[in-house]
Amino acid sequence: MAKHVEREKEKDSDMNVLQELGYTQELYRGFSPFMSFAFCFTTVNVLTSISIGFTHALNTGGSGIIIWSWILGSIFTILTGLSLAEICSVYPSAGSVYYWAGQLVSPRHGPLASFICGWFNFVGNVAGDAAFSSGFATIINAAFLVDGKPSLSVGVQVGISVGITFIWAIQNALRIDQQGWLNNLATFVQIGSTISIVFVLFLMTPQRATISDVFTLTYNGTGFPFVYVCFIGILSTLFSFSGYEAGAHLAEETQSAGKAAPHGIVGTCICSAIVGLIYLLALLFAIPNVSTFMETNNNETINLCIAIYKLAVPHRGALALTILLIINLHFGGMSGMTVTSRIGFAMARDGVFPCSRYLRWVFKPTKTPLGNVLFVFVIDSTLLLLQLISTTAFAAIIAIATFGYQVSYLIPIFLRCTIARNKFPHGEFNLGRFGIPIAILSSIWLSITSIIMLFPSNYPITKDNMNYAIVVIVGVAIIASFYWFISARHSFVGPKRTDIDPIPLPAGHITAEDVRKESILLTPPSPEINHSRM
Repeated sequence: MAKHVEREKEKDSDMNVLQELGYTQELYRGFSPFMSFAFCFTTVNVLTSISIGFTHALNTGGSGIIIWSWILGSIFTILTGLSLAEICSVYPSAGSVYYWAGQLVSPRHGPLASFICGWFNFVGNVAGDAAFSSGFATIINAAFLVDGKPSLSVGVQVGISVGITFIWAIQNALRIDQQGWLNNLATFVQIGSTISIVFVLFLMTPQRATISDVFTLTYNGTGFPFVYVCFIGILSTLFSFSGYEAGAHLAEETQSAGKAAPHGIVGTCICSAIVGLIYLLALLFAIPNVSTFMETNNNETINLCIAIYKLAVPHRGALALTILLIINLHFGGMSGMTVTSRIGFAMARDGVFPCSRYLRWVFKPTKTPLGNVLFVFVIDSTLLLLQLISTTAFAAIIAIATFGYQVSYLIPIFLRCTIARNKFPHGEFNLGRFGIPIAILSSIWLSITSIIMLFPSNYPITKDNMNYAIVVIVGVAIIASFYWFISARHSFVGPKRTDIDPIPLPAGHITAEDVRKESILLTPPSPEINHSRM
């Protein structure tokens, strides 16, 4: 009874904080603090993100570059996670980085800062979902090859990736606490799967690489000079960490969000760094000679992680390990779509998108933003079709995802250590005097690595192997800019602020507030909200 009363007090406190940020409680607040961490950890899912990007990583630098990129990337990812967690503690909103960017600048520039940051984060999340969908199909194809069956065609693999994306969309219609239990299960499955695979690779591989080989030997299959490869080799590491702010997007559905969501971000960064390093060491020690291994598998369509499983155990054992990977990919993709739908919902709630009133539709029986789930599914499916055009589309999708994440993290962190450095309030999680130095280091890291994401990874550069990430990103930027100048700059007022009065707008404009009011008229308040007002 006492626990129930305490839980109700926390729920009321969270609702009051959300109201201070300018919003009412529309989504179901059913995530516990552990669920917040489990959700972040499942979304990042280094076991699967490393596996689906491993072929690209091994071809772009070999074992030496992979290990040192991971160590360097882990350090700066943890620093970046600390900066994001500090901001999240002050502004626990579903908009996450999109909302924070608008709060850390002046009211005049808030709408533009939120608009830019939101679009980058949304595009990064959408591409991340597509990468998991494509990776799922790739690992399914690998399972067929391990079982002695012929390789699936590109068209069939694209069909599988679109199909699994549709299944994830259906699962995201569940109420958030129901999905939270799936994420709890996914966390234990991921940890158990990683331990199983690592033990198999360490104990059953007939030949192993030496410590010196793992940490110093390199492989360059790109055609570019080695110095260049040292830079682009970081892509796979950064993609593997992408999405560690996931818990912040579910802050409006998390109990004690001002404390639980930041802890989930930092805990995910640290745990993912450790788990990822162990898994990478197990993979790389299982390759006695990288050059020979790459020559043997160069013409194969199998994922190189699965090829390593085959080195360690007979084909039935390798198939079992591959199935573990497929299960983890399913959970990771499901969680990734949840994150994308929440950032999309937060942006639609404020009127960022055309037709926002439809994209912010909340399915009342489960209190999930089903309108945005369907929207995300359509965009993901469109992005997956790029693989029918280019053989290097998967690498481009990874680059798009990582670039979108990196820039969207950079904007609020940079604003926190510049414009907002003297007026930034302290939340339940704060870094004290270390906040500014850590934010500066994180900003420098994110700026440099964001540019690297757009570099090509194969030479000579042709229409078949070029990095199409720049094309997609520029295309989205043109569309968003056109929409901003034609419509959004007149009607979009940014996320709600409590430090200013509403900005008067010319008559006849439909604002984000109009969208909210219409939704309130059409959707009865939830019982929790009515109870809190009585």
